[in-house]
Amino acid sequence: MGAGAAMQALKMFSGGDQGQQHGGGGGGQNAFIGMAMGQASKLFDEQQSQGKVDPSTDKQSVVNNAAKMAFKMYMKSQASGGGAASGGPGGLMGMASKFLQ
Repeated sequence: MGAGAAMQALKMFSGGDQGQQHGGGGGGQNAFIGMAMGQASKLFDEQQSQGKVDPSTDKQSVVNNAAKMAFKMYMKSQASGGGAASGGPGGLMGMASKFLQ
């Protein structure tokens, strides 16, 4: 569930659904991770209301996992010079493809 939330956040982030520029420094990183956490929470609530969540799964673990996944995606992109902080769709989609390889 966390990985799905991170990917959904990536789509939102690269598509500019927030109507903001996610440029420079930690702002892009924080925004992206925050989106992943928010999407994880929303996804967990939706799945739980439909009875699709294992009772042993807690919401905080799902949210934490989404944040970890988003952070790894962001850092992997930065380490390889992908430029995800630029907020451009190319940089973010490249980030996803590098992470999923």
